[in-house]
Amino acid sequence: MALVSIIMPIYNAEKYVAQAIESVLNQTLIDFELILINDGSTDKSAEICVSYAKHDQRIVLVNQLNGGICSARNNGLKLAQGEYTAFIDNDDVYLPDLLEENYTLAKKYNADILKYGNQYIKQKNFSIDDIQPSGTLNEEALQIIKKNDLPTAYKKVNEADLLVYVWDGLFKTALIQAEQIAFDSQFKYGHEDRVFCMQLYPHSKCVVINPKIYYQHIVYKTSTSRVFSIDRIDDTKRLLIYEQKLFASLQLSKFYPAYWQQRVITYVILICSIMRKPEAQLSWQEVWNVLHTLRENYYLPAFVGFNKTEKSKRLKNKIYAWLFEHAYLKILACLLLVDRKIKCMVIHLVN
Repeated sequence: MALVSIIMPIYNAEKYVAQAIESVLNQTLIDFELILINDGSTDKSAEICVSYAKHDQRIVLVNQLNGGICSARNNGLKLAQGEYTAFIDNDDVYLPDLLEENYTLAKKYNADILKYGNQYIKQKNFSIDDIQPSGTLNEEALQIIKKNDLPTAYKKVNEADLLVYVWDGLFKTALIQAEQIAFDSQFKYGHEDRVFCMQLYPHSKCVVINPKIYYQHIVYKTSTSRVFSIDRIDDTKRLLIYEQKLFASLQLSKFYPAYWQQRVITYVILICSIMRKPEAQLSWQEVWNVLHTLRENYYLPAFVGFNKTEKSKRLKNKIYAWLFEHAYLKILACLLLVDRKIKCMVIHLVN
């Protein structure tokens, strides 16, 4: 059995996938398996993967029909035999000591989840020279969270974005399998990583936070689609439901009476930002229906024992939050449509 299973979903990444694969193969820890899930690529990604698999027995290559990142990762989880499971995107890179140092820490503290530092790098600022060890590990900087402290630590962990991604951590494979944790394929526009972490967090007996940077998330310039889908709103509401379940399982309201209310407002502002986009052709009635559903389903239970909510620093979002809190939903719906119309006019003038 390998010490670590690394799952890499691959889709049309011929320009970057070799770099990602090599960053794993060049790890100082050699006892691992790299599971490549080719998710129906139509470029040369599959050929590149085959070439690497022929020359390294640690590589497991699976070709599947295109099913999306959740499907690919779930198939990888079914194959994972390592004591810990890790993830990497097909256009990112591991620094050389990622596996060795973090596996050693995970074993030392018997961690169910170990999170390590990551770095966002714009493509134009990235070079091969960046793939090198990032300094000395300082164990005194580690944060060790035991089972009994998970509820009180949640707010800090969540606000530090430590439950947002899966590619910045090691996860105990046996726990994933025992609790049948998987990626929710209903998510079409992100959030699937956060949900995976949310599901695993309450079942963990020890979570270790290692701030040292080991993972480089490279941001490539891509064109953004202007096709609006109601799924973007549905995905955000679905994420809210998952977090509501986590609050219940950890009984977080006992520790943070006002925090759930803050989280609801955060989701409301996010959904408002989606509905005011120029490509979101929702009518006033449809916008009001979304706002009304959010308030009826989540606001009333959450705001018993009202405490002042920490809102966004942006004035516009503060206004939206205030209108939502005070049930001025008709006015809020009108403002969102006005905002959308202004954005459309600006785009028209620019073009």
